[in-house]
Amino acid sequence: MRPWAARLATLLATAALAACAPPDPAERYERWRETNAAASDAYFAYLRQHGVDRALPPQQLLRSGRRWRWCGAEEFAVPPQAQWPAMVPTLRLVRELRGAGLLGPAIVASAYREPSFNRCEGGAERSKHTTNAALDFDLTQADAAQRRRLCDYWRQQGAARRFGLGFYADDAIHIDTAGHRTWGYDYTRRSSLCAPPPKPSRIGESKPHRRG
Repeated sequence: MRPWAARLATLLATAALAACAPPDPAERYERWRETNAAASDAYFAYLRQHGVDRALPPQQLLRSGRRWRWCGAEEFAVPPQAQWPAMVPTLRLVRELRGAGLLGPAIVASAYREPSFNRCEGGAERSKHTTNAALDFDLTQADAAQRRRLCDYWRQQGAARRFGLGFYADDAIHIDTAGHRTWGYDYTRRSSLCAPPPKPSRIGESKPHRRG
């Protein structure tokens, strides 16, 4: 069998199994834990040592991504042990944001991603998800005022916390602690909801001519 055919067969088999998966995420998580309890318990024991094991529900913190079915990946994933430390400052930041009412009842859409799944998910080549430093959230009750306050926090506190904040849509954001930066739908700073609006040009103001 050719490699592409084998890959297609694997994807079809995974999709068939996914179609039979319980519709309730909590039930799917418990089923996943039946064969992954030791690894997930060790991960949360490490997070407990650093006081961040309660920052997010386990079912959310271990969620791999939105397209797990399509990509033939596991819905939940424990990162490699060497990458566990990277999540600690991110969870501290998330806990602080929630305490300030800046995330509300947001739900994690993606945490650690294995590199091949990250490519299928459409993630950047150097995505912080592959180093276990990032979390994507769906903002279930987002409004303009909340987003403005989140941007205010990013401007005022972001540098000290190495806060990276991305906006994929008004209700879908990325948070990491891998550097103070922001971006929007086209992965540039200018499209971020935290970027200042362009200054309007003055009436009658003309651009200077370039000299040859």
